[in-house]
Order: sequence, then structure tokens, then C-alpha cells
Amino acid sequence: MSLSSTVAINKCCEYDVNSILEILREQFKKIGVDSELLKGKKIAIKPNLVSPMKPEKAVTTHPALVEAVYVLLRELGADNVILAESPGGPYSSVTLSHIYKVTRMTEVSEKVGLELNLDTSFKKMSFAGGKKLKSFDIITPIYDCDIILNLCKLKTHSLTGLSCAVKNLFGVIPGTLKFEMHAAYGKIEDFCEMLVDLNMTLSSSKTVISVCDGIMSMEGNGPTHGIPVKTDLIMSSASTFALDIVAESLIGMEGETAYLNMGAERLGIPRDTDLSLYGCITEKFSLRRPDSKAGGLLRNLPNYFGGSLARFFEPKPKINKNKCIGCEKCVGYCPQKTVKIISKKGKKTAKIEDKNCIRCYCCQELCPIGAVDTVKNPILRLIH
Repeated sequence: MSLSSTVAINKCCEYDVNSILEILREQFKKIGVDSELLKGKKIAIKPNLVSPMKPEKAVTTHPALVEAVYVLLRELGADNVILAESPGGPYSSVTLSHIYKVTRMTEVSEKVGLELNLDTSFKKMSFAGGKKLKSFDIITPIYDCDIILNLCKLKTHSLTGLSCAVKNLFGVIPGTLKFEMHAAYGKIEDFCEMLVDLNMTLSSSKTVISVCDGIMSMEGNGPTHGIPVKTDLIMSSASTFALDIVAESLIGMEGETAYLNMGAERLGIPRDTDLSLYGCITEKFSLRRPDSKAGGLLRNLPNYFGGSLARFFEPKPKINKNKCIGCEKCVGYCPQKTVKIISKKGKKTAKIEDKNCIRCYCCQELCPIGAVDTVKNPILRLIH
């Protein structure tokens, strides 16, 4: 198989650096990553650090995987490596330092000497083949590198259904500009097409190697407030789309992810290829879908129901008043500015104005205490 389509899959049952390192040595050989590819290159490790949460929550890339990848890169002769990420919210050195500490990237840095990026500048990258967008603002360490090590988590996602290699690269967009992207591409189809454009933009000028942390994955209302679940695997590929197609099939969501359908068509990747062609594990398991994904009914509606009726049936985010502490972060994170703060009897709580809500679930994703629920249409609740 070619470098662009091979996905290596192995069982891995614990976050032990030496065990992970042994697996990655084998996987990098399978997908064609060697010293010849890495020597003399600028390499950026791009983990999933969407929110300042401890590794045990299964929200962020585990530090053991980051350490093992860095050690292997050094073994293969890489000497110019930096870890870079733009988490949800403000893109500042203070924010980065805090998230590095909470997610234990600081510990990795102190132990093995991995440089952690604190530069918050960004540059514009263009790609003539974009369908929705032909240029992106990209954080500087990613823009300047030759090779991206895309260290994603295997998670369900309230907006896109799946969060893995493709979606993880959305984190190269600086800070709150991500909210502007959500506002500009409010329809899920447009947002997914934009994700395909972003992945193709990055891969057009850089080598992107993806490694998926699936030892502990997340099901339900991911990417930040789902339920950790043990899935015991690590995957690697030089194609974000091929890796995600395998991941989607493994978790029982085959064919459901819009950005994979779009990307597979544009890149000519087989969408119905048997899983065994991609790796050495053929067993599958099911992850519970997010509450925002209303089962088969909406997916099977005829196209002519795709307007206001489809929106009527869509699940929507709703503030849980019993949990909300009125911190106002959801107000700042909402791309549509549709979240308001209500004060009643001395208690502040957030409220979502449904009329302007685009169902991007940024409020749910970035709420620090998980006070945003997903509410199904009453008719759907009766059906299910």
C-alpha cells in the first residue's frame, strides 16, 4: 500500500511510554516514516489540547503518547521539534502555559526536553483547490514546519459526529478565529467542507503524520463532556482521511461522517474498503453517539425535508440552570452571540436564544463545568 493510504493499528492497553514506543516503532515502519523523511526537517507535534482538563478525562492527548512520539522522533534523527496547539478560547501565552500545565505537557517538556510553543502569532496559508475557503490563518509553528505530527484523540463529537485526525487539525486555527469559522460556516455541510479544505491545504505543502490515541477514547457528548471509555488501541497513518475512515468503522459509525464522505470523494480514497485492508485489527466496538445526533430518523429524511423541518427536528443545546454558575464563558465563545446572561434572585445563569443558534455546540464543548445539555425534539423523544 502507498504511504498516503496505509493505516497501522495495534492493541495498546495502558499508557506506558515504553509499550507505546515499541508499538510506534513498528507502526512508523509500516507507514513509511523513517530517518530519511525526518532528518533536517522542522517538525511540529500537534496534540489535541482543546480544553484544560487532566489526561484522565480522555479529552486531551495523553502525555505518555506525546513523550513516546518525541523520543521516537529523536531516535530517528529529528533535532528540531516543537509542540504547538491553539486550544479553544483566547490564544495567548498565559492560556497556553495553563493548558500545558493541566494536561501535563509541561511534565513531558521537563522530562525529555520537548519545546512547548508560546508564540501566538499566525500566518496566512493558501490553497487554490479549496471549495469553501482558499486560505487559512495558521498558527506560526505549524506554518513554519515541514512535518506535522498530528496526535489526535478518538472521540465522538456533538457537531461533526467524530473527532479524530481530520478534526484535530482545526486546532491550527488561532484562538477565537475558530469561532468566526463556525459563524461563517454555520451549516454542518459547509463546516465539514471547510475542514476538508483545511486538511488539503496543510497536506499540499507539508507531510502530515497522524497518530491516534485510542487507549482511552470518549463516547457521548464529546469532545469535552462525554464519557471516557477504554478502547485499547493506537493507530497511525500519513492520511488523516484514511485514519478517520478506519476509526469511524471501528466505532460503529461507518458512513455517517460528512467530512469523510466529502474528503474521500475529493481525494479518491475508497469509502467502502474492508477494514482489514487498513491494518491488523478487524474487531469492532460501538461508541455511544452524541445526544445531538438523533439516530437514524434525521439521517434518513428525504432531501426535500432538509430545510426548516429538519431544523425543527434537530437536537439543540440548552443551559442546565442547576449546574450553570454564570461564568459567562459561553457568551464569549458563541459565534452567533446568541447566549445571554440572565440574573434572577441574585443568581446569574446563561440562556441560549434558540432563534439564532446554529447548533455548533461551542458552548457545550468549552463550558468548563459541563452545564450545557443537548435536548431532543419532544417528538423524537417519544419515538426513541
